[in-house]
This record gives sequence, structure tokens and C-alpha cells, in this order.
Amino acid sequence: MTTTEDVSRDKFLELAARSRLLDAEPLRRAAARLPGAPARGVADALVRSGDLTHFQAEKLLRGHWQGLALGPYHILAPLGRGGMGTVYLARDTRLAEELGDEVLVALKVLPPKVARAEPRMLARFRREIELGRCVDHPHVVRTLTGGEADGVHFLAMEYVPGKTVGQIVLSDGRLPLGDAARWFADVAAGLAGVHDAGLVHRDVKPGNVILTQDGRAKLLDLGFAYRPGEPLPDDPTIVGGAGYIVGTMNFIAPEQARDATAARPASDLYSLGCSIYYALTGTPPFPGGTAKDKIRRQLTMKPVPIADLNPEVPAEFVRIVERLMAKNPADRPQTGTAARELLLPFARPPKRLAQLTAHTAIEAVDSPEAHPELWTDDSDETADRPGPVSPKAPDVLPLSEAADTGRSSWLLGFGIMTVLVVLAALYAQLRRL
Repeated sequence: MTTTEDVSRDKFLELAARSRLLDAEPLRRAAARLPGAPARGVADALVRSGDLTHFQAEKLLRGHWQGLALGPYHILAPLGRGGMGTVYLARDTRLAEELGDEVLVALKVLPPKVARAEPRMLARFRREIELGRCVDHPHVVRTLTGGEADGVHFLAMEYVPGKTVGQIVLSDGRLPLGDAARWFADVAAGLAGVHDAGLVHRDVKPGNVILTQDGRAKLLDLGFAYRPGEPLPDDPTIVGGAGYIVGTMNFIAPEQARDATAARPASDLYSLGCSIYYALTGTPPFPGGTAKDKIRRQLTMKPVPIADLNPEVPAEFVRIVERLMAKNPADRPQTGTAARELLLPFARPPKRLAQLTAHTAIEAVDSPEAHPELWTDDSDETADRPGPVSPKAPDVLPLSEAADTGRSSWLLGFGIMTVLVVLAALYAQLRRL
């Protein structure tokens, strides 16, 4: 049942009990204290007592109870939506009982409707779980566990209560050099860990770099990760391949744009260079245009010099970014460790941020202002209920849809010029007659 109005008091109490979010005793106490209160009054009391979050209460008041508890995880509030579903802040009740303390995780959920309708999405989700378990590095967000609970596929990850570099640049503008060097040196170290595990990340970008409470950076999201030489699935839209592009066009390496399975560690370092360029200038290397335009520029063009956009960046650092963004992979630093060593001399010491308790971490995201569409959109529920799948933009782009149109344009221009030359020659010859 979905409603834009609050459910009745009795219905709210029934749904709250069915949700498994809280025991019968807190419900009984709240109902006894407020005998004449409507459903919202009871919900507000449960929020004040800490038994429900605002997000949980709103879902129950709208008639939703399924999917708020998945196995040992209680979903607290949404953190964001990606290509393979929504990521939620969740409480791990099993670990909380063992440790006697609040344990929060980031829980990525693949909606059951998507898992049924799009087998490639399920295959890629399972790949992310499998490959994430291979990486254990302090500058890569850890994969804790993954599986299926109550018919819903999930991935539990380390929760980092911070902003991404992409969010910071978008809200505050370009980064100071010392911060950019510090954070991307951490990312380079994380990439070394990914590469040592035999993987290529293939989606290094500012939006996948998150800052920790101690002022360091961690690399997010192994959803596009690839193990060079692994047997490829029959469906090229799962991991890409010749003719299929995987990655984010603003930050993709030239060789990866040609063939997603040709990506190697040096490809991630090119994306690292593009990300540093963005952080220091506030713009991607090749802004504007279509996916086709961006790929053509990544393959053939140099970006506007950093010095033109941010004169405060020293020439020595500009040369490091230019090396990382070399079109030829052989001209780039060859390892994440090597890139880190180049960046460290410019890095500012890490600055600790205000520490968040579990309670303040929940409060920080438990508001519809952060992600209003995820509080009102019920199409991406964790519950297994029938209904159509909302169409999503493709995340593996066929090369035919992003092919370089430059050659056809050049041929057309050449043809026009040839005709003009011939006409000019005929005109000159006629004048001599």
C-alpha cells in the first residue's frame, strides 16, 4: 500500500511491528503515552526517543514497511543513488549486539525488480561484491560482506561519514594545492592496493573520492572494477569490451575509451590526473559536448593548461598532472606508489575534522533535504513487490553511440573544398579564353 496521506494510527502500529525495526515494548509504551494521538504523533514520539529515524517514520506513515530491515541490517536513511541502486546508512544489529555499541554500515541495495528484469545488473552487482572482497587497503572503502536477504541483494561496506571531493569542489570551488596533493596522494596509495590485488578500478573520479574524519581520503566504488585477463562473460554490457565503453567520460583514459578491457593500472593513473585537474581548476579537462565529443578529446586533444585556469599552481606540479594525463600509457607514472611519491612533496599535513558519534552521523543524513527524491520516490524500494522497472541511463555505452564523428565531418569538409578548388580553376580558365 502506498499513500500520500498518513496511514491511520492502528495501521501505523501494525506496520511498525511488521517492519522488525523495533520490539513490541517501545511501540506499546509510545501508544500508551499518547492514547489519542494520530499516527504522526506516535511516529514523532518514537523519533524523539531514538527508536525510529525520520526516514523510517516517513516510510511507515506512507504505508511502507517491507525492506526497512534486511537480515541483520536496519535501514536508517538514504545516502545516495548510483547506477546499481540506492546506498543507505544502516545499522548492523548483529555486530551491535556482539560489541555492545552502534555499528553503522553503508548498504548498497539492488532493487528486486531490477535484479529480475536486468540480469546484467545482477551479474555486475555480484562482481562488485566478489572483487571488493579482494581489496584490503586503508585508502579504499572496505567491502564487509554481501549476499541476499529477504529476496533482496545487498552489499555492506565501511561507512565513511564525509563528503566526496566532487561535492566539495561543486559547493566550495577548486581545492587548495596542499589539500589536493594530500588527498590524491592517498588515492594513489589506494590505487596501489587495488592494483596489487590484480584489479583495475576503471572509474577513478572526484565523486569516488571520499574524505574521512581524520582528514584523509579513501577511494570508493569498485562497481566497474576489472581483472585483466579474466574470462569475459558473453554479454559485453557486464564488463565492457571492444565496442563497449565503461567509465566516466570526463575522466576516462584514451585506451579505456577504445576498449574497456584494455584498461590497465596506468589507465587509472590517467583518470587520477583528470581528477586532480578538476580539483585544481573546478572544471573537467574537456567540459561540455556529448559523450562522442568527450571521447574524441580524450583521444586526441590537450586540455586548457592548468596555469590558465589557476595560476597559483606551481609549474612543477602542473608537470606531474601532465605526466599522469599523457595520452601514451608508457609516458605516465607506472604505479600508484610512484604517483603518490610525486604528489607527497606538495601535500599539506592532514587536518582532523569534527568527530561524529553514531548519533550525530545518523542525524547528519536523516533529513529529506539531503536527498529529497529518495524520501518520496518509492520506485527504488528495497521491498520485493511487483511493478515496472524505471528506465535508467546506460552505464556501459556501445561504441557505436559514442563513435568519433570527426572523420565524417572531415570528409565532408574535404569534399566541399575540392569542389571549390575545381570551380576556381574552371573560372580562371574561362577568364583566359
